[in-house]
Amino acid sequence: MRTFLGAPLSDAVLQNGFFATVNEEGFELNDEILSACKRDMQRYYPEEFAEMEELAAMDSAALVIDEMGEAPAPTKPKYVPSPTFAEKMLRADELLQDRYDELKNYALRFKKLKARISKKFDSINQGRLQFVKLSVAGKTLKLYLNMDINSIDPKFHCKDVSDKKTYVTVPVLLRVKSGRALKYAKILIDQCAEQHGLKENPKFVEIDAIAAVEAFMAE
Repeated sequence: MRTFLGAPLSDAVLQNGFFATVNEEGFELNDEILSACKRDMQRYYPEEFAEMEELAAMDSAALVIDEMGEAPAPTKPKYVPSPTFAEKMLRADELLQDRYDELKNYALRFKKLKARISKKFDSINQGRLQFVKLSVAGKTLKLYLNMDINSIDPKFHCKDVSDKKTYVTVPVLLRVKSGRALKYAKILIDQCAEQHGLKENPKFVEIDAIAAVEAFMAE
């Protein structure tokens, strides 16, 4: 083994951790020389050495081969299901819960209506007639009505969602995120009930809408 001058590489040089590079006359690296290089790096460049060792460890982990001789498939992120209507409502702030309670009771006051909580909605129906649906998005309560968008005053700022299959029977959306929007929602519920010939139930007793959600979760 020789230095760039062609002289033999002494054992003393290797023991001290220093060795010269070669020019034109190459030689193969062996474990002894690599160890000397590592000692030199660790002594004079400790931070770079630590980083180099960490990267080498990461590369080694990435090249782990399983018993079948194939690299293991990358782990896919676990599917996290979206929160349900009930979960969203129970996590909502008190103001949104109060609006939901008020609006649901306002819609239920007509005869023969029943409410049913599902994964995404709280639906209020009369038999097969879907009257209205309620859902939650962030801090907004969404009201879907069984109406024609063309019959609604533009001042209510409703949205036509009839292009989505889920809302074909309740194609009018009103976002309720203010006191004024809550008043608009009540007006539209009355108009929807009138269009479908629903009659108000004078014996209607209000329910605790949040308690109903909690009971649904318990089941």
